[in-house]
Amino acid sequence: MRVLHTADFHAGRITRGYDRTSELRDALTEIAGLARTERADAVLVAGDLFDSVNPSAAAEGIVFEFFLRLKELGIPSVVIAGNHDSAHRLGSLKGLLGWVGVQMVADLSADLSALTRTLETRSGERLIVGAIPYISERRLLRAADLLGQDVGEWRQKYRDGVGQLMREVGKTFDPTAVNMMMLHTTLDGAKPSGQRSVVLDLNKTYTITGMQFPAGTQYAALGHVHKPQQLGEGVLAAYPGSLLQLDFGEGGEQKQVNLVEVFAGRPAQITPIPLASGLELRTLKVTHADLERRLEEAKSFQGLLKVVVSAPPGTALPGLKETVLRILPNVLAVELDAASLPGSVAPLATREGLSRLELFERYYQTTRGELPAAVRAAFIEAQQAVTDEAREGGAA
Repeated sequence: MRVLHTADFHAGRITRGYDRTSELRDALTEIAGLARTERADAVLVAGDLFDSVNPSAAAEGIVFEFFLRLKELGIPSVVIAGNHDSAHRLGSLKGLLGWVGVQMVADLSADLSALTRTLETRSGERLIVGAIPYISERRLLRAADLLGQDVGEWRQKYRDGVGQLMREVGKTFDPTAVNMMMLHTTLDGAKPSGQRSVVLDLNKTYTITGMQFPAGTQYAALGHVHKPQQLGEGVLAAYPGSLLQLDFGEGGEQKQVNLVEVFAGRPAQITPIPLASGLELRTLKVTHADLERRLEEAKSFQGLLKVVVSAPPGTALPGLKETVLRILPNVLAVELDAASLPGSVAPLATREGLSRLELFERYYQTTRGELPAAVRAAFIEAQQAVTDEAREGGAA
């Protein structure tokens, strides 16, 4: 059996004001083409189809076009919701998506058997997928109720809670079929893009360990971490990573999808397939003294740039952003090296039109540097929790 594993589309992503929709359309077209040429029996999408809970019509369009292409190819798929997705929104589309061969698992329900999806593939083998969508602590409390557990105890034991869900799902595995788990989560040992692994300590209570995958799991298809990587602790697990270099912390990463070849009862094998679509992101660090020379040298670069300028404290830099953009119009951000700043400095761009996330990201970059993926995800989850509570309060 040949299974194509992908994740983290983030359709609708705007990087420093630059819309990535056309790039993502190209990447999804490329993946559909790979599903055909690699003779995939199924496609697994491990969450974060969209970059926000309220995606644009254009973002929805390119994602649904992708699933229509898979239907035309006769290739079924299993999809889970990620932390950026609206579980309610995806859940409401489950019936329509099912018509084009998409088995969607958007949220937990009273029927835990709904977390297991079985595909009869054209290879002649059955594929059983334990599909667990992203579970925030708030959603896990619902799972505690469903399993008759002490909610207060589960609040402190996120890892154990997800582990118990996986054990329940594992009871449906069949040794005569191919058995896989799919989750949108952080696995111990995963390294985020452009950051040291210690960064994930900020999200430590939301991690699981590879030893928790149920017996019989032949492959764990993961989403959430954008850096492609394989992890092995009892079970072969992998992140294919995001489809595009979504921000400058991911600059230089080769994006990919994973082709998983596996037979019932045998170990899985992964072949990473690099993607050609998407612009490269690069950070150009320069001194004020050699600014124009370095910018001229970078004119041949066809991707998107962030320019970080260092200068002696107190140096006047009038018209810095205008100078950079005049030479390199593909620059999305111009920043001053914090070490060269005499205390706090006003941002180079105005706050007008920026979302709360963009404002927070700008603040973090000014005070600490590139925003870690774990911190970004935590901010989005907190913001969504406030929105949900406000909505529930209004409904009451």
